[in-house]
Parts: sequence; structure tokens; C-alpha cells
Amino acid sequence: MSQHHPRRRARGSRRRVASALIAAVVGATGLAACGGSASSGAGSDGTLTIALPLKPQSLDPGKNGNGGQNIVQWLSYEPLIRLNSDGSLSPGLATEWGYVGEGNKAFEMKIRTDAEFADGTPVTAESVAATINHYIANPGPLSHFMTGVESAKATDEQTVAVTLNAPNPILPVVFSQSSNWGNVISPAGLADPSKLTTETHGAGAYVLDTAQTVDGDHYTFVPNDNYWNPDAIHWEKVVVRVLPDANAALQALKSGQIQVDMNSQGDIVSQARKAGGVDIAEGPGFVQALFLMDRAGELTEALGDVRVRRALNHAVDRKAIAAALGGDFTPTAQIAPVGTDGHDEALDETYAYDPDLARELLAEAGYADGFEIDALSMSLFQTDTLAQAVASQLEEVGVTVRLKSIGADLNQLIADMATKEYAAVFFNAGTNMFTNALQNFASPASPLNPFASKGEEVIGAFEAMAAAPEEEVPAAAVALNRAVVEQAWFVPLVQTPAYAFARGIGSFGDVGNAGALDVLSWTPAS
Repeated sequence: MSQHHPRRRARGSRRRVASALIAAVVGATGLAACGGSASSGAGSDGTLTIALPLKPQSLDPGKNGNGGQNIVQWLSYEPLIRLNSDGSLSPGLATEWGYVGEGNKAFEMKIRTDAEFADGTPVTAESVAATINHYIANPGPLSHFMTGVESAKATDEQTVAVTLNAPNPILPVVFSQSSNWGNVISPAGLADPSKLTTETHGAGAYVLDTAQTVDGDHYTFVPNDNYWNPDAIHWEKVVVRVLPDANAALQALKSGQIQVDMNSQGDIVSQARKAGGVDIAEGPGFVQALFLMDRAGELTEALGDVRVRRALNHAVDRKAIAAALGGDFTPTAQIAPVGTDGHDEALDETYAYDPDLARELLAEAGYADGFEIDALSMSLFQTDTLAQAVASQLEEVGVTVRLKSIGADLNQLIADMATKEYAAVFFNAGTNMFTNALQNFASPASPLNPFASKGEEVIGAFEAMAAAPEEEVPAAAVALNRAVVEQAWFVPLVQTPAYAFARGIGSFGDVGNAGALDVLSWTPAS
């Protein structure tokens, strides 16, 4: 395990681990060196106000999902490792980390000795190991990223050893804030986990002010007097507001009601560009797709035939859908977005729009008269609009899609997928290829893979990437993406960059892979 320095590791060959999850914005915090104690901010009272498109699934880091909603943890829980917007990794509570031996099956971290939880309790190797073991014993929406992780143990006062029973090459990201599992919980929080849903028990820069918080509407954070790096605290107060309407959020930004808009969708970016004084951060985004979850035909027999899945891909007019959505949407036939390690431009030519070929493939598979699919959709990111367009196009080749929209309730979406009563779901895919796979089709623990997909071509390519030496990872990532496209496990449709809008913020920075943002680097504009 080599010495780690801020902003150095993860460039070049280590950049492959700078990935996170699906859709929206995944934030990262930097070791900001400017400022000192909390200073006056964009508001007269030194308040930073941030808009989210949906409420967090939970204040408990182990029960929350990914994307912008877990900014409540980014503010209040210090991660072991920080994923930065430039793709690098830097120290959080861990000052050094790395794999031990070969095969990505053993991992060690050195824990800093100058950190305390918000309640004043010292952060120790024992508390870090206890947190990891708590997450293992209490699965949550993102447990699939812990694939292979068996246990954690403090081997001395500073060292935590993580044991795996299967290769997992992305543990630096797993133990970052982007996957939640790097968020270390205090002994008091672990002693009574029920408190984690209403209070924060971390070692982060801020703590939740429960008296100024209304769940589902707004969450208020104040500085943590025990934070190990006080130079990173720039605000007297941080308020996270839930504003589901993207246009309303942009208007709130323009009028000064908020300073950061994380409900910054591709269809309104042109409006933001026209607005004076709005800073726009952009980065690798996400792919919107029809996830054919029932790939073995357990519920909908037709989907077990690759000819049928390929027919569905030929039946959609991606260019027309992208044009109808407007904004910065572009057509794509792969689930790896531009800017990620699995992306291969040639794969976008795999499925030309050809309804006649789609009908021929369906007839060859024995479905000349078509079939029906029960599918889920949601209101965020114009997904319902997208789903209706796809359903109309599939109807033209004889395939009927019965849609159910869950609105903006991700908990309901997860619950509905778990019933295995829906063969498909319209959702987002993104990030570098290994995390993309774990999230979307390779892990039976993922909510997006309720049918526990199997298939020698795809799973074999996934396993090859899991154990690949670092220098072979780029080729393995493309090979995995190619296998997914050839087996047509998805109907990819359109992609858009990730965006975040700001006004009155200094050091706003860029959007990194999977939407990473350097939240603790944000300062009041001078």
C-alpha cells in the first residue's frame, strides 16, 4: 500500500475507478484550502441553498440511493476516500489505501488520527471497520457495489483490512461518498441505527439541524465544530430544498432563491445558457434506456429470445426521440455514455431504425402477432414522455407496452421492481463500465436486476473485467459493453451530459464522471 497524496492518485490508470452510479448528480468534496471559519455567503445570512429534483430516500447513508439525493450525506458524513470532479481520488478519513497482492481480493486503508465525529468521539480504525461490517449486515439500495466484500477488521490502531470472496476492482470508489459505503458512522449511531433516519451521526463538515428540517421539503445543515478540516467550511448554513419541477428550480436560481440547481436537466440547459449570471458545469452524463430486466423470459417469455430483444432495438427511432425531447439529447444504442471507459462509438451503429427487420426477427422467433410487456416508468428526466414515445413505436411492430408511472417516488419504483411483476423499466445508465454493470445487470443484489440475469456472453465478460490487470481494464470495459449490446439486454435510446447550474458561487468547478461535484470547495462568490 503506497503513500497517497491529494489530487494525485486515480489520474491515468487509476482514473478507471472514478465512477459512481446511475443518473443525476453524484457529488464529491475536495480538500478546500481557501477560507477559514464559516463566512458570509450568497445570502445575507451566509446561507447556501441547493435545489434537488427529489427527496432523499433516507438520511441513513446505508439506506439512501445515489445521485444528487445523497448530498445530505455528502455534507454530514466524512467518507473514507473522496471522489473528486476531476476524476482523482483524495484522502478523507483514510490517508492511504490500496489492494494487497493480486486479483483485487484484499484491500487495506490507513485511517487518520486527527478526526472526530460530530459528537466529539474519535474516529478510529475500529469505528471504520464497525461501519463497514454494519453495511454488510444491513443491505441497502446500493449493496451491489459491495460485491465480494466479506468483512472488515482493524488490524492495528490505524489499519483497516477488508477481505473479499470475489474480485472487486472499484473499492476506492465503493469507499468514497459516491457509493455511500465510505460514509463512516459514529459508535452512537451504530448503537441505535433507528436514529440514522432522523439525525446525522457522521464526521462531516456539517450536521443536520433537525429543528429547521422538514422531511421531503427542506434539510438544514450547520457547521460541525469538530470537523477535522475547518478550512473546508464556507457557510453558516446549508439548506437543501426539494424542487421537483426543473423549470421552477431554474427560476428560483435566476431570482436568487437558491444558489445551486441540481435539477438541471438537458432539456432546459438552453434556458440556463440564455440567463445572465448562471454558471453551467457539464460532464459525462447518462443514457436513458428501456431495461429489459426479464432477459431469460421468466415473466414475458418472448424476452428470453435474443432475436426478440434485437427486434425491439431495431423498432425504435432514436433520432426522432432525441429530436422530440429537445435540449442536448442525442441518440445512442449503447449503455456506456460518451466519456466513460466502456464507450465505443462503433456500437451506436449496431441497431439501425428498421421496423421491417424488427417484424422479420419477431416472426423468426415465433411472435409474428406480437406480444405484451408490462413496464415501469417515472416522471423525472422526461422519462414518462420518452416511455410513451417508445411504446408508440413498438406498437407499430406489434409489441404492446403496458406502462405504469410511479411519478417521482424512487422507493415505489424499487418496490415495484422487486415484485417481479414488470418485465422492463425505463431508467438511466451511466458511469464507468464495472459500476455500470453492478448497478444495471451484473449483481443480483441490485434493484434494477430483480430477475438475476444470467448469460455466458455478458456475465463472462463481466467476470473477465473484474479480475483484469489494470492495464487490460480499458479493453475489458469495451468488451463488456459490446457483449451487452450484442445480447440486447437493453434498448438504449438517448444520452445527455450531466449538468449543474449555479449563481453566486465561487470555485463551482466542473461535473466529473457520473456527475461528481466538489461540494466542499464551493465558496461565496467574491
